[in-house]
Amino acid sequence: MTAGSLAQEGAGDEQSRFLQVRRSQIDLKEARSRLTRTQELFHQGLVPKTELEQVESTVQKMQLAYQEALLSLLSLQPRLSVKSAVKLQSPDGRKLVRLTVINLSPTFDDSQFRLLNNFEGADPIPPALRTRDVHDVFVSLKDPGATGSGGGGGGGSAASGPPRGTTIGLPYEVHIPDLAYGQSRTLEFELLRDVSSVVVAASYKGQQRETDVQLQQADTANAVTLTSTQISQEADLAGTATFDLRLERSTVDSRSFQLRALNLPRQVSASFLDPGTQARLSQINFPAGVTQQTLSLRLFLPERGDAQVQVDRPLVFWAVVMSPEQAPAFAQDRPYTDEDIREHHVGQVRLELIPRGVGKIEVAASSLYSEIVRGAQVSTRLTVRNTGTRRLDNVQLVAEPPFNWRVEFVPPVIPALDLNQERPVELHILPPDDVAVGDYEVRVKTESSAYNRKVPTEEKIYRVSVAAKSNVWATLGIVSTLLGLVGGVVFAGVKLTRR
Repeated sequence: MTAGSLAQEGAGDEQSRFLQVRRSQIDLKEARSRLTRTQELFHQGLVPKTELEQVESTVQKMQLAYQEALLSLLSLQPRLSVKSAVKLQSPDGRKLVRLTVINLSPTFDDSQFRLLNNFEGADPIPPALRTRDVHDVFVSLKDPGATGSGGGGGGGSAASGPPRGTTIGLPYEVHIPDLAYGQSRTLEFELLRDVSSVVVAASYKGQQRETDVQLQQADTANAVTLTSTQISQEADLAGTATFDLRLERSTVDSRSFQLRALNLPRQVSASFLDPGTQARLSQINFPAGVTQQTLSLRLFLPERGDAQVQVDRPLVFWAVVMSPEQAPAFAQDRPYTDEDIREHHVGQVRLELIPRGVGKIEVAASSLYSEIVRGAQVSTRLTVRNTGTRRLDNVQLVAEPPFNWRVEFVPPVIPALDLNQERPVELHILPPDDVAVGDYEVRVKTESSAYNRKVPTEEKIYRVSVAAKSNVWATLGIVSTLLGLVGGVVFAGVKLTRR
């Protein structure tokens, strides 16, 4: 509802009550005239006393009706209206609201005021009823409660926030000592929460009035204002990072804007996404009446760092939104300075991405299988290698052997392992003396950290086959017996041949 319609509504209520007072005045005047005539007739003995009492009762009722109508007129409260509520951004990034309130209380003209005052038996009308000045007004901004996306477009979703009525403007309350009829006052608040609409709460003359207001966007040199709450993020190499972007504009016509990420290395690819559908966008359309939309900017990092994408070194870049007329200024594939971006008055936000290396460990061996006899042990060599993109710290191997088996690693801990560096580790597996014949498994895992984060473990399974010990004396006896039999057969054959 506009300020003009609010004023017309208040004026209509005022005039209705004014006419009710005039009707009560006319009715009371007629009742008093009838009482005067009835009194004269009663003194002449032409009417009974009961009729005189009825007329006197009617006059009293008319007097009471007039007083009620007058009190109703005097009880009308002044009307404060919101003339404008403009949202703007300060140079240091704070969100501000410039609020203008106006006193639109209806007043009486000179003829109406004289008509009310020029009445026999009536008390004088207070002059304040004419001026309708308001004193001691307190104004604050409150949260309208959880609503859908401001502006109604661009895949925004309902956002949770403080309950309705929470004060979200600094100062929490502004005092206006006096506000005359037709006078306006402009107040400035700092928003504690970025919203597209507010509740303007005004307290004066013992009443509280709240008005829901959709904030206007201040006209700025930039056609679109671009902001993000996630201006700096970390992401692992071969991973992704997503920045949430919010676009606001001051005009309400239908327009399209192009999207671009500037000053990113070629190894880092970027995509603007619709938060709802995840569709990839190269430009965004603002339908008529839509002033706010939300987007996501997703970056994809390479698997390995290089001179342009260095681990732990921030990548500073810009997300920009521009009109088709501004787009040719950023058509070249080159770095743009901060002055280049700001002087073209495009919607821009400066973002930062810090690549982080990923720890990865690899364990290799020439063989993961051994055959031993009961009472023997396994000794082999493993190779531990850093195949990630960050140094590994406190690398150690741990084993899960069968019950009563012992496993030893030499060295037990590797203090550090740089990129692509490898170290040998000796593995000793000691089965118990009374181990049963059969096949066994020893699980070998790695434990390490990179940048104070645990590195995912790699598991290897070493298989051991245990055989029984052979009996040496029994074997020698069998061999001797066989040799004796063979010797006897040979000797007998020689004897027979000589005969």
